[in-house]
Amino acid sequence: MWAGAYVPGGTTSVVVLTERLELRPPRETDRDRFVELFRDRHFMVFSDGVHDLGSAHARFDEMLRTSSELPFAKQPVIELATGTTVGYSGVAWFEFEGARRLELGYRLVPEARGRGYATEAGRAVLSLAAETFRGELLAMIDPRNTASRGVIAKLGFTFWREAEVDGYRVRLYRRAFR
Repeated sequence: MWAGAYVPGGTTSVVVLTERLELRPPRETDRDRFVELFRDRHFMVFSDGVHDLGSAHARFDEMLRTSSELPFAKQPVIELATGTTVGYSGVAWFEFEGARRLELGYRLVPEARGRGYATEAGRAVLSLAAETFRGELLAMIDPRNTASRGVIAKLGFTFWREAEVDGYRVRLYRRAFR
């Protein structure tokens, strides 16, 4: 069981261009970059930690799987000015209180933070969700991450409660799509 419904009929290979960013489904050619990022403590700050090589590959495999079914899954955030992948934005599945749920997440390299990229990418991903998804999206924010709390509010999410998810204490935010 999961909370929400995906409305079929769209495509999962949508490329979105914003003023400064490109968002598109992950490709196998993105693997090396994401494995590197998932193993970097500066990229993975405010998470349950860095990945080893095997779990970094598994996490990227999950990005590929989810993007094959949802057009608003976690996807590379590419800076148009440089062509550099500076992070990701989108949703992923997780289990919470006995239900399969979708969580919006975003993560950027340190040099891309504080420039509005998380908000810009989040808005692009959520516009795709609004076209095809009916239900509730959650967001998990580390209580120490004040910048991310500001981003998630700008994206229309409201605080729900604090909870433990997979042994990690987070603040949960939610947003409904009707």
